Amino acid sequence: MKRLISEFVDLFYPRLCIICQRALMTNERHLCLHCLQQMPRTNYHTKADNPIEQLFWGKVEIESAYSYFFFLPEGNFRHFIHAIKYGGETDAARYMGARYAAELQAAGKFSDIDYIVPVPLHPKRLRQRGYNQSEKIACGISVILQKPVRTDILYRKYATETQTHKSVYERWKNMQGIFDTKNTDIPLYPHFLLVDDVITTGATLIACAQQLLQRYKTARISIVTLAVAP
Repeated sequence: MKRLISEFVDLFYPRLCIICQRALMTNERHLCLHCLQQMPRTNYHTKADNPIEQLFWGKVEIESAYSYFFFLPEGNFRHFIHAIKYGGETDAARYMGARYAAELQAAGKFSDIDYIVPVPLHPKRLRQRGYNQSEKIACGISVILQKPVRTDILYRKYATETQTHKSVYERWKNMQGIFDTKNTDIPLYPHFLLVDDVITTGATLIACAQQLLQRYKTARISIVTLAVAP
């Protein structure tokens, strides 16, 4: 009965693929099968010392870091990132977070995570946008890993100007001192999974990881993002 109702609704109000705008089949969610097959995957979770992990070498100690797909300037999947970041596609953010977490879990990754920590938005930006896309991704990951999403640990003290068009040094400088941690009761030796939508130079995630390690001396940090800009 549910399937018949869904098909009837789709007939008059078709659900469209976020990327190609084709009508979705009943068993498709947010993205059509064709676009999912065309996703420019990194497969970094199959590579030791992958390029994302190398971004953090000599800057902050992490356990592992992975991204689902490449954020290419002319690629179709940039539309997906824009949709979840600015277009209100929060369910799609959760969906993709869950899909990637399932693949990572099947590969034996993140079995000992304790807390999932999304990169926070400044309260002013959060009010403007109405949601934090990184938190939505984290919620999807949480469904698979069965670990809590903690938004009460890390917060952004200052609003910053956009990182777009900034050099690596400028991005790093722009992130200095903007994050802080709350005095939250966390057991010794926690393993935090930091979550963001896109990683470019790593400046934002480095700043977050440094702040967590400053507060929680025995912590371990891993990182996952949906996309990486090559």
